This record gives sequence, C-alpha cells and structure tokens, in this order.
Amino acid sequence: MIFFILILINHLGNVIGDIIPQQRDFHSATSLDGQMYVFGGRFDHIGHQQTAQSIYDNNLYIFNPEDNLWSVVTTRGEIPSGRRSHSAFVHDGKLYIFGGYNNVVGKHFNDLYEFNPLTLLWHCIKVHGIENPVPRRRQCCLIIDNRMYMFGGTSPISASTNINYTDEIQNTDPVGTILYDQSDLYVLDFAPTLRTLCLLFLAKRRIKMNILPKRFHQEYQLFAKSTLIRQRLTGETSG
Repeated sequence: MIFFILILINHLGNVIGDIIPQQRDFHSATSLDGQMYVFGGRFDHIGHQQTAQSIYDNNLYIFNPEDNLWSVVTTRGEIPSGRRSHSAFVHDGKLYIFGGYNNVVGKHFNDLYEFNPLTLLWHCIKVHGIENPVPRRRQCCLIIDNRMYMFGGTSPISASTNINYTDEIQNTDPVGTILYDQSDLYVLDFAPTLRTLCLLFLAKRRIKMNILPKRFHQEYQLFAKSTLIRQRLTGETSG
C-alpha cells in the first residue's frame, strides 16, 4: 500500500454567472446531481485582505461544470445561519449541513440541516438518541449505506465538558476560547431497524441486559455505554 499525489491541471475557461461567490475559506463544496453546492465559509468585508471584520455567508451557491455557470439558490424554510468549518454530505438526493462555527457571534453549532434541491427547502432536523453531539467544528462526516458516521472535531471547553485522556487540549481560538479536539464517534441512522429501535429503547431506560438473548448482549452494550448510535424518526423530512 502506498500514498501518492496526483496533480491535475484543468483550465475551465471563463466562469460566468450573475452572482459569483466571494473568495472564502473553510466553506463546504459538495457534489450533488452533477453540480457543486457551496455553502458557508468566511470572507473579509473588503475582499482578499485580512482584517478583523469577517463575514459569514448563508447563501447556497451552485456551480454547473457543463456550462461553467455560477448561480445562487433562492431557498426558503429553516435556513441555517452562516458558518465555517462545518460538515456537508449528501444522502438520498438531499444535502445536509452539520455543525460549524461563527466567530462573529462567537458560537459553535451542533445543529443538522437538510436541503431538498427539488423544493429548494431547508429543514432543521430534530435528531433523537441517547445524547446529541456537543457543538463543534472541523469534524468529519461520512455516509456508508443508510448511516452517517461522524468523528472528531474541535469544541470549546465549558463547565460541563467531560475531557478524557484521548482529547487534545489546544490553546485558544482568535477570540480567546479554549478549545479541545474530540475523539468520539457518532452514528446517524437514516433507516433504523425495529431491532435498533428496541435496543435504543432499552438502553435509554437502563434496563438490564440479562432479559435479552445472549446474541444481543454485545450490540446492546453499544447503546448502553453510549457508543452513541443516533436515529431519525420516520416522517421528519422536508419531502
């Protein structure tokens, strides 16, 4: 097994569009139906120069590589606030945004939004489970089958923060907040089975596992020890 670097140079020609996104960093760019969806990120109020006046954009931009065309989507519904260092992923033809950070308001996020490209509707998803992830940024989200796996990220330290030896303490961010690196793993199940729902029900009520058949003991421990399996309730979608 080897690592290698592949450098591709491709000249796209003249990029056109009524609204071309400002240059930015820490945004997300996600492929959906052959187009690139760009959300969030941070840019300066005077463009390429770096000042202390950051702007966080919550517009959704689409780039069509066939026509080299940028467009901005007129969305509606529960539109997420501007943020950077969030995660974006696609599942079942919809775009999802999780977490992130906005230093203008000094806030980390742990919310989850769904965007339907057919209805142009944003929807804030209410997620159910044993406990929700703490607010964070810089995490990794990956879709495998009908589950989203989220690992790590960086969170602010608060009075209720539970830090273990695997967490890495950082100094501060630019606004003076003490940060630490997460080492936890969450799973968001988009299509939980009846067995998963039953095990979750037992774990949330701390029911002893001796009532279960032995073949369920190990799987039950994943819930009871808060290995953090998550579920979405049926019907919580924007259509």
